[in-house]
Amino acid sequence: MRAAVAHDDAEDERYQPARRALRPVGRPAAATTDTVWFARLAHRVAGGAPEHSVVVVNSDRFPTGTPVDLSGQDSRGRRPAGWLVDVRYRASDGQVLRIEVAETVATPAPPLWFAEICHATSNVPTVSLLAFAGTAHPEGALVGPHDVARKGLRMSDRVGEIRWWTRSGVVETVTVEPVFRRQGIGRVLATAAEGLRLVRGWAPLTTDGRLTDSGASWLDGAPLYWRPRLAERTVHIPEDDESDGPTGVARLLR
Repeated sequence: MRAAVAHDDAEDERYQPARRALRPVGRPAAATTDTVWFARLAHRVAGGAPEHSVVVVNSDRFPTGTPVDLSGQDSRGRRPAGWLVDVRYRASDGQVLRIEVAETVATPAPPLWFAEICHATSNVPTVSLLAFAGTAHPEGALVGPHDVARKGLRMSDRVGEIRWWTRSGVVETVTVEPVFRRQGIGRVLATAAEGLRLVRGWAPLTTDGRLTDSGASWLDGAPLYWRPRLAERTVHIPEDDESDGPTGVARLLR
């Protein structure tokens, strides 16, 4: 997918988001277990196509990695206790409609929505999930590059981005714009990406041991449920090299 190049007269005008009260940024509660399992839920949609959800759950109810189909047990689609991210998709064609990340992961001040980009020019299958602040699209919506462009926005307007290799799950980079740091947007992106890769059938997100000091610092304080899949630092990447391109790890998860 590539961003639209041409716009009509209305699309050339920069989108002016509606004003909305910002949420207070809170510190997420510490996880009490490293067990993560996955639930599938069904949702009734009046007059519309059936919708399902894949939900990542952090609890000891089932063993780690267990996929559990709860669609026949709860017709209301209620999320299990300990849920981290809920990826809602259309059952008929698998189109992802929105991604909702639990407040226990992070509560960024602005409402966030997402754009997915597949990097066709990369030698290795690579995808990016971008977070945008504001109300150009509904909170949690997942859109494509053309939908971003139609609102008069550029990809550079994103407040954060996670990029990873879909076959191996190795995260190339996680970046958050300086003014939006310290709100947990990096955690939101990593968690949203983990939910999205489940729906897409890609490899679980992981790291390869190449860490800057900021990345190593985040690893030391990472939630318990991330620890089993994050490699300890084996290669030190100087902070000054971060601007040279992807260095292989979630280095700005703050």
